[in-house]
Amino acid sequence: MREITLAFSREAIKTFLHTVHDRLIDYAQKPSEEKRDFEFLHARAQISSRHNEILRTFLREMDHHFDQFISGELHAIRAGTGGNAALTLMDQNALEEDLALSAIRTRANVDYTEPLWVLTRRMTRLVGGKSTEHRMPISPGCFCQALQRSLVAMDVGLPVKLVIYKLFDRLFIARLAELYGQCSARLEALGVLPDLRYQIHKAKAGDSALFTGAQPQRRHASVPSSRIPVLEDVVTMASLALPSEQLSAADYQNQLLDSIQLLQDRLVARVPGQRVVPAGQPLQYSERQLVEAAVQLQQFNQLMAADILATAREIKPFDIAHAREQLVSQLQQITDSEDVPALGTDDARIIDLVGMLFEYILNDELIPDCVKALLSYLHTPFLKLAFAEADFFRRQDHPARLLLNTLADAGGKWVSNDGSCEFDMLEQIRKTVRSVLDRQNVDTRLIASLLMTVNSFVQKVELRVKLLEKRAMEQARGEDQLYEVKQRVNREIHQRVAEKEIPSAPLLFLLQPWTDYMVLVLLRFGDGSQSWRQSLELIDDLLWGLELTGAESEWRRWRQHYPWMETQIQKGFDMIGYDANKAFKLKRSIDRIYQLREKDLQPEAAPAELRNKLVQLAGRRASERTGSRQCTDREKAVLEKLRLIEFGSWFEFRDGHREKVAWFNPDSMQFLFVDQTGKRTGMKQGHDLAQAILAGEMHIVTENTKPLVERTMETIFSELNQQVQSAARNDRHAG
Repeated sequence: MREITLAFSREAIKTFLHTVHDRLIDYAQKPSEEKRDFEFLHARAQISSRHNEILRTFLREMDHHFDQFISGELHAIRAGTGGNAALTLMDQNALEEDLALSAIRTRANVDYTEPLWVLTRRMTRLVGGKSTEHRMPISPGCFCQALQRSLVAMDVGLPVKLVIYKLFDRLFIARLAELYGQCSARLEALGVLPDLRYQIHKAKAGDSALFTGAQPQRRHASVPSSRIPVLEDVVTMASLALPSEQLSAADYQNQLLDSIQLLQDRLVARVPGQRVVPAGQPLQYSERQLVEAAVQLQQFNQLMAADILATAREIKPFDIAHAREQLVSQLQQITDSEDVPALGTDDARIIDLVGMLFEYILNDELIPDCVKALLSYLHTPFLKLAFAEADFFRRQDHPARLLLNTLADAGGKWVSNDGSCEFDMLEQIRKTVRSVLDRQNVDTRLIASLLMTVNSFVQKVELRVKLLEKRAMEQARGEDQLYEVKQRVNREIHQRVAEKEIPSAPLLFLLQPWTDYMVLVLLRFGDGSQSWRQSLELIDDLLWGLELTGAESEWRRWRQHYPWMETQIQKGFDMIGYDANKAFKLKRSIDRIYQLREKDLQPEAAPAELRNKLVQLAGRRASERTGSRQCTDREKAVLEKLRLIEFGSWFEFRDGHREKVAWFNPDSMQFLFVDQTGKRTGMKQGHDLAQAILAGEMHIVTENTKPLVERTMETIFSELNQQVQSAARNDRHAG
């Protein structure tokens, strides 16, 4: 389905963009009171200049919808603005844009009710999940969303966008029946519910709910209940969902932390004999005692880590699981109690959450092992901060969280799994961790100071890397442009000499010095220049002189024109710096040939062996790249994926080292790779990349754009959620 949809989308969106480009001129010429002709002309120019970028973004969004559908993360798109189902404030322009796309989506859902109903059931059967017509990767809403996000690259106003959306409805959405027919036929041929037929089940009398094909839900009489929910009701609740991505960063973080704490409480309630004092009850430990115990634990760990952290390589990770036992032991010594006292609910949550945070950091695949080991020694200082500062887990801009994110990101970029690094980044991380451990009073001011130092170091590195990448990109673009120019010149000359018997001297002249001159002209002046036109005219005139019939009028015109040709030839020799002796001999050989022609004698054509040798040499000079070959279906599928990747995507090789795609040409499928320092490692051809990926020699690294702490918190939420659900299922089976 993915391949069918992307193929359809590529052809349909290209046609749509070409049509919009032509239609916008009509809107610009329409008389109106608001005088928006400039806006439409500007939009027309934007579509022309950003055509490939819009196409690539549209296809990437549609491809992403399939990934979300397979993973069960594709949510119903209920509005034009990215599928946000929550109530949010938006300005007037955003509201009008939202309404326009929503109207298109709603109308299309009605028009395609039957094929969507059938496809929904067949596609969900393949992935074994549950879905609705609105959660399908080929629903009209997904196409509307892909268009909206692809137009972000265009700097156009609302009136122009509304016109584009109207044309999208008429030109693109109207063709979805073709796509749905292809998809349904493919699934039916594969034997996926081949006998499925669209049916509308009527609801029973008295049930006035709208219905579109699914079995009607039974209505249960709601009986008022005054019973107060007990703990068992809370524990067996349904799985929690992540907070909405549409929330502000602060609200999202608060809701995520509240959900994690609720899941922690559910798990604690299932552990018999768990000694935790409920919230609101007198606690046996004060904040001062907890901080004091953490400080003492840090001092103990500092002595233990002194030798371990002496060098940044081959560091043994900190034993986080043992840290809680040490903390409880320290608390027991502080209170001089023989029994291990109970922890307060909030304190237990903090200890567990900090422990889980660093445990999951040790399992993060995006961070090298040596960096993870170094960061694990920040566990106890961060535990102290969490005790002392209540907003540690609620503020995304807390200096401690920012420091942890920055160190992890820098380690992932410039440190390899084998411990090798660039710019002494591993040593910088080691120094930062050691600075935290060496200070007894770890507070926000110290962390903020270290964060400024690390940020300054990282920014200098990033600036250096960007400069190197920019130079590599400019060089690659120049090489790619030179390749295309050489190919163009070679085609122009080959088309003119392919079927003609030409003597050796003119053939040598055209395929070598004149080819170099035309390449230089095309690079410097372009194909619209007079110099380019004259270079082509000279080829035609040179060949015309070899085909004169002998009429006096033709020869008279030829003699008048030949001095201009000699001038142009000498101009070309001078411009490319051609060897003077070779130029003189070549011009004299060409003159002799035309002297023979004036005597009505036919010069001898170049021997086949010499001609083939010159043509092959010209082809090699035009390009050193391998010739085109037939791709397998699997290679074609990988190539389509490669066309959609973004600049900056990382590839990991079998030996563990990584290289980044700094730039690529989607037409020639040439990819520029740079290393972690920004230095160029080489150009790779798309076919070679596809073969290497299929052979398992390299793969695209799927990076999570969220910072380390944020993505770790989400991982903790998911793991706790699964543990709660697993425990609930076990209880039901046991009962």
